Amino acid sequence: MQFGSRFRISVFLVLLAALTGCASNAPEPVDHGVVDPVAVEDVAVKEPIAPAPRPEPEDYPVASFEGDALYELLVAEIAGFRSRYDVALEKYLLATEETRDVGVAARATRLALYLKKDEEALKTVKIWTEQEPDNIDAHRYAVDLFLRAGQLKQAIEHMEIVKNLGGLARFDVFAYRSANLGAEERASLLSAVTEMRLRHPDDPQLGFARAVLLEQSGEREASLELTEELLQSSSDVNLIVLKISLLTVLQRSDEALAFMREKVEEFPENRRLRLILARSLFERNDLVAAQSEYTYVLTKAPNDGDVLFALALIALQQGNDAEAKRFFERMVRWDQRAGEANYYLGSIAERESDQAAALRAYRQVGDGYEFLPAQARIAALLADDGQWEEAREHLHRARTQHPDQFQQLAMIEAQLLADRGMGSEALEFLDGVLLEDPDNIDLLYFRAMTGQRFGRLDVLERDLRNVIELDPANADAMNALGYTLTDLTHRHEEALILIEQALAIKPDEAAFIDSMGWVQYRLNNYEAAIVHLRRALSLFQNDEVAAHLGEVLWVIGEKAEAQEVWNRALELAPESEILKTVIQRFRDQ
Repeated sequence: MQFGSRFRISVFLVLLAALTGCASNAPEPVDHGVVDPVAVEDVAVKEPIAPAPRPEPEDYPVASFEGDALYELLVAEIAGFRSRYDVALEKYLLATEETRDVGVAARATRLALYLKKDEEALKTVKIWTEQEPDNIDAHRYAVDLFLRAGQLKQAIEHMEIVKNLGGLARFDVFAYRSANLGAEERASLLSAVTEMRLRHPDDPQLGFARAVLLEQSGEREASLELTEELLQSSSDVNLIVLKISLLTVLQRSDEALAFMREKVEEFPENRRLRLILARSLFERNDLVAAQSEYTYVLTKAPNDGDVLFALALIALQQGNDAEAKRFFERMVRWDQRAGEANYYLGSIAERESDQAAALRAYRQVGDGYEFLPAQARIAALLADDGQWEEAREHLHRARTQHPDQFQQLAMIEAQLLADRGMGSEALEFLDGVLLEDPDNIDLLYFRAMTGQRFGRLDVLERDLRNVIELDPANADAMNALGYTLTDLTHRHEEALILIEQALAIKPDEAAFIDSMGWVQYRLNNYEAAIVHLRRALSLFQNDEVAAHLGEVLWVIGEKAEAQEVWNRALELAPESEILKTVIQRFRDQ
């Protein structure tokens, strides 16, 4: 539809007033919002209504529209009046792009935001800010939309305009939003913040944002220097927390602790700082001091679930189950992290040999993070009490009621059987589960490991090869098969190929490097074996890697170094069976 003549009208306001005015004069809206003309006429006859004053052109901002643009705007207004907001937005978008009119762009932006159409709103707000650069509301909308889109550099540019126009500019928001940026994006944002700070040197939030960005970019010393500079004129808690974090990361933990104590003394009622201090003391295993700080916070917030949980954990570490139990029961009573509390109450009941209480607590854990371990404990308690049928029925019922957890619950049942030496039953159960989902990579891998545990290398090889076929980039399956082949068979060349493929995908994976060292040892390439095993141990202080390196060193005659490697590993893992076995085997020679 084309309109040949050129109109000068207000930006929707006159048209909208005319439409809504008709609606207000009618006694009742009929036909889904379309006014019954007869009803309007009857009212006019019985009770004449004085016409509203005719608006003068100067009363409204006006803009010229013609042709398709005017048609799109008329359709948009009528669609909006009839609550067809999707149609209205579509037409406003077309009109905004065609006319680049400020009023149209503003209306389109607000409607798009109301409909949660961020992509469309971003298109229109760009036009709005370009056409009306001094409109502070337009730039505020732009900040929000660019933030949602993850385009932080553009967002901060509009934030600076908000500041220049006299509005409140919260530059600190960029510090919190930048954690997940890539290196290139973060560098770009840091550059923008640095330039802005030159223009606004007294803005503390810009300084804070720059300090955070420096920290996230790995420039921790520079970040600390800036943070300390800012703290000279500010006691903002965010700056205090940032300094604590920087000192900790820079391994200046004693300074961090002293600074925390100083600030808690300076701001004794600041809950956040006191909790940071308490957590730091707990991590340093200073349980008495941590307990004191948490107890102080608890006096101010007696039902704080996080604080109650921390005090319960401290009590557990101190071996005081009775006190821990009181805190957990208090959490349950006030419904504060009740799932976790019930799980720990179940554990305490187990230690007290109160199976009935343990089962009650585990069954009240709920659907949170503790749900799966609680189901495993329920099944284990029933099985250990000889109630095998009840244990397996419980897990079957859980899988039915929680289909989203089906795979994990199936693994729990297989593990329950395997842990009690019932390898055939475990494999038979997994066979049945995999009949329903034969390409489930996680279940195939789990069955492979179960097969290895019970000497069924045929099951292991079959399932791991299926995993690799389904997922050619599955380095874990390649390494597991390669290591097993070289450790338990004489197929070393075949194993070498698999381990090389795994390392090509994950070249710095310590377990894979250990496997390469082990296969080289089996191939009698002792120098290459030692190179790989030394590197694996440097990446991961593990008893099995130490056992391997010590064995190779012993075999080539470096017995003193082998003993040294084993002894260091025993200090870290004194109960390691693999270390004890290898040491005993070679010492008996």
